[in-house]
Amino acid sequence: MSIVLSHTTAKAVYQAAHSVSAKGIESCNPAAIYGSCPTGTLLDAAAEWLTKHDVSLDANDSLEVMVFHRRNARYAVNCQCHVSSKRFSNSRFIELEDGIFIVSVELCALQAATYLPFRELVEYYFELCSAYSLGTGSSTSYSERFALTSTERLKQFFNSITRCDGLALARKAIQCVRDGCRSPMETAFVMMLTLPKSEGGLGIKGIETDYEVQVTAAAKNLTRRKKFFMDAYLKKSRTDIEYNGFYHDAEEDRAIDEERKNALASMGYGIITVSRYSFMHASAFVRVMEAIQRKEGIRPSRLPKDFQIMQEDLRQFVLRRFIEKANSEAASPGFRRAPTNRPRKSNTRRHHAG
Repeated sequence: MSIVLSHTTAKAVYQAAHSVSAKGIESCNPAAIYGSCPTGTLLDAAAEWLTKHDVSLDANDSLEVMVFHRRNARYAVNCQCHVSSKRFSNSRFIELEDGIFIVSVELCALQAATYLPFRELVEYYFELCSAYSLGTGSSTSYSERFALTSTERLKQFFNSITRCDGLALARKAIQCVRDGCRSPMETAFVMMLTLPKSEGGLGIKGIETDYEVQVTAAAKNLTRRKKFFMDAYLKKSRTDIEYNGFYHDAEEDRAIDEERKNALASMGYGIITVSRYSFMHASAFVRVMEAIQRKEGIRPSRLPKDFQIMQEDLRQFVLRRFIEKANSEAASPGFRRAPTNRPRKSNTRRHHAG
């Protein structure tokens, strides 16, 4: 007997105990997968495994499991059982311990398209392909980790199958995702650039995140760096968009910024800097986005009617956790924002956990 964790339960596992994603080295026994049957004993064992690995589910959430025969669903008591008529490759499952399996990250991503709306799905795919985890709550805090998958692996999986629930939405969502964002705030800004215009985004396809640029011989005397990493690089206009979440007033930081700008300018790149303030304030954000539109040659006449309303709605969505936190802090008695001395991010090679 065996049990296969899936859907929101699998999502919670990867957000908490993400190291299990590295365990799928060997293909699982097909008899164990396709004969899965969620008995009470197995459900108790799975719940114990989740507790041991600090995987928290919402109080009202039941375990979600996957079976491949409708007759096996009758054993599912106190859990949500999904009956799949489609059989996936054995490599799409990972064994957590004897008799307890979980769908792979890519299959979990496909299943997410059956219950998450489009914007949340894009946001979740960014998280899977980035170097952070938001966890299962609504907090703005996040933990660093290695990327669980990549846009290429997700696209390959989605394109290798047919006639699955959520497949069309998954294929649409992954087109908006890029690899390598280092924080939820960076993801939020890139979503503003990649989501379709009908969603309030700019629909920019030629964009890469965490883009590496080698300093040329002509610019080597202008900077102490040998290479730079761009938060978001717009290929068409050769523009580096940098997100600075905090103010950096140290003299050395200002000097590094100037060196970077001068070197990139001499190499033919434009630079647009986005501060946390300009992202969090609607009027300032509109000006930033208009600057990007001009760089990319996006004409206002080509934008949908009421585009600014849709853009503001999208901004509110991607920043919802941060806006709620700011409002909560501002409402607290005696609240006074403290200055931050957090060091600026380095433009040397970024070290990702794992």
